[in-house]
Amino acid sequence: MSPNMSATHSTPQPAVQSPIEKVVLIPGFCEPRFLLWPLQHSLRRHCDDVSLWRDRMVFRNLDSSVARLSTLLKEPRSGGSIALVTHSFGDWVARRAIAQCQSHPVSALVSIAPVFRAGLVPTLLHQTTCNLIPEVAVMGDPVRASCHSHLDQHVRRLVIWATVDAYVRPVNFDVAPLPKVHRLTGTHMSVAMQPNSLRLIEQFLFSTNASV
Repeated sequence: MSPNMSATHSTPQPAVQSPIEKVVLIPGFCEPRFLLWPLQHSLRRHCDDVSLWRDRMVFRNLDSSVARLSTLLKEPRSGGSIALVTHSFGDWVARRAIAQCQSHPVSALVSIAPVFRAGLVPTLLHQTTCNLIPEVAVMGDPVRASCHSHLDQHVRRLVIWATVDAYVRPVNFDVAPLPKVHRLTGTHMSVAMQPNSLRLIEQFLFSTNASV
C-alpha cells in the first residue's frame, strides 16, 4: 500500500448472508479496555449485542486466546451473523480464530491499525526482550505477524490505518476480494476512538451503501 493512500479499493465485496446480530470488539496488546468504549457505545445504536472480548493485556497464551475465540465463533446461532472489530494485535487473534473454523458465522471483519508488519515500538521491544513477551515475539516475526492475511470470500473487510503510527506499518492486500481500505489522520490509539473512525465503521457494518 502506498504511504499516501486515502481512498477505498473499488473491488466489490461479497454480500452479507444474514444480518449482524452480534459484534465482538477485540482489543490489542497492552490496551486498556476503555479505549474501545466509544466504539461499543456507537455500535449499540445498531446492534443490541456488542461485547468486549476479555483477554489478558499482555503475556497471553496465544493458542488459548485463539481457541477461546474460535469456540465462540462455533457456538450455535439463531441465523444472524457476527461482526468482529479489532484493534492492533487483536486482529491477529481474530484472523487466526477465523482461519481455524471450517465453518463460521463471521460476515464482517473491521481491522483498526492491524498487526501485519511491526512498527518502531514493537521492533525495539523485540530487540530488547527477544521472545519473552508472546505478543512481541509474533510482531517481531514478519511471517507470523502477517499470517492469515487473506480470509474466505464471505467475510467483508474494512481496514483502517492511522497516518501517525509507531506500532504497525501498512501493507498491501493483493488477493481478491480486496478489503475496503481507509487511511485516517490520527495515531495508533486515537484512530480507534475518533468520530470519523466510528462513523466509518458504523456505515460499513450497517449501511446498505456499497461505496462505504
